Amino acid sequence: MKKPTSNIPIEAVAKGNHFNLRQGLLRMGPGFAYVLTVLGSGDLITNSTAGAGYGYSLIWILALGLVFRFVWVNVSAKYVLVTGESLIKGYSRVGKWVLWLILISIMLLMHLYNMYALVTSGDAFNMLLPLPIESSAKIWSLFFVLVAFGMSYWGGYGVLELFCKVLIAAMGVSLVIVAIISKPDPTKVLVGTFIPSIPADSGAYSVSLIVMALVGTVAGSVMNITYTYFIHEKGWTNISYLKQQRFDLIFGSICLFLMSSLCQIAAGATVHPMGLDLKDAHDLVRIFSEVQGTAGLIIFSLGLWGAAFSTMIGTTVGCALIVTDLSQYLTKKPWAIKHAGENTRRHPVYRACVIFWFVSPLYILFTGVSPVWLVLVVSALAAAVIPVLTPALIKLTSDKNLMGKYKNGWFTNLILGTMVVVAVYFTCRNIVDLWNKYF
Repeated sequence: MKKPTSNIPIEAVAKGNHFNLRQGLLRMGPGFAYVLTVLGSGDLITNSTAGAGYGYSLIWILALGLVFRFVWVNVSAKYVLVTGESLIKGYSRVGKWVLWLILISIMLLMHLYNMYALVTSGDAFNMLLPLPIESSAKIWSLFFVLVAFGMSYWGGYGVLELFCKVLIAAMGVSLVIVAIISKPDPTKVLVGTFIPSIPADSGAYSVSLIVMALVGTVAGSVMNITYTYFIHEKGWTNISYLKQQRFDLIFGSICLFLMSSLCQIAAGATVHPMGLDLKDAHDLVRIFSEVQGTAGLIIFSLGLWGAAFSTMIGTTVGCALIVTDLSQYLTKKPWAIKHAGENTRRHPVYRACVIFWFVSPLYILFTGVSPVWLVLVVSALAAAVIPVLTPALIKLTSDKNLMGKYKNGWFTNLILGTMVVVAVYFTCRNIVDLWNKYF
């Protein structure tokens, strides 16, 4: 088989060997969009719950997850840039069943992601600006759903990138302030970061559920695929962008780790000593406001709102791009391919996905489901696809005919293989725990 890299001009490859730091900083974008796609209210609530229940003892999972996530996403992006194929087309080489698994996972997870994101965005903003009516939080939820819908449906990736650059700076500053005023113990933070341990169960949520939720939020899930579509929308389509892409992802991954760990540290310093269990976002913000006053209320509410709102936009845009591409390989009907080459956000599949994912979860506003419980379960489910997608990714990116000199080395495959083992272990442990609890 002829190597795909043979069609890339020599001057394009040479261009990639001269990376300019200043230009690299100015051109960053997909990493920001990716961070706020995967760093949503789920991450903030999961990390807050972990800190509230187990202090600083689970921060090491964030560090481990940083390595797993970076390697997984970087290898995926490398495949796209080296071969010129989308990652979905690559997975179609493994088998159509992989595409169906991705489609089913995305359709289910997106419904659940937007479900808790719309509830959390309304609840968080309602704590800042409550309306003089009983359904104030629901009104805010509906308002932000409409805004997010407009940005996703008509704006697409361009609006997402611009929005994320502003929001990631605001959220980063907010979380730093929250962590500082929480007055954490530096020694215990370092121990929790660099010395792995699994504490005994305590509080409302088992440690296995918390750990699996953290694996799902920091190590990654099917949502990792969105990054490869963001770089394509950015115009990074061949190997000349390899160094730029890697720099972009490194910066984004570090931001992701810092914001997640700051949230866990703040909860570990503030909530854990009280021995309280978090049931919903109100509990989280209420505790911070009681301990740190108005500053805690404003900062954490804004951070929670920003994470939830950005999740709605980022995951919707990213997953709509994935499903649009999936449609090309799951069906040969004219309606699926007649818009090829046009702006993706005008594609009927893209628009249908956006409409469905914003309309279908609205019923959650009329139920009494606990957002914290929902977030933990969804995050744990998200990690369950890792054992399937990762071996397929290893197979694709270790193929010398496809990747040439850029194929995976043994160390990269070792990290990806370890990621599979970790995900399988905690998935099985969660199944056993749920069986023992309910049956």
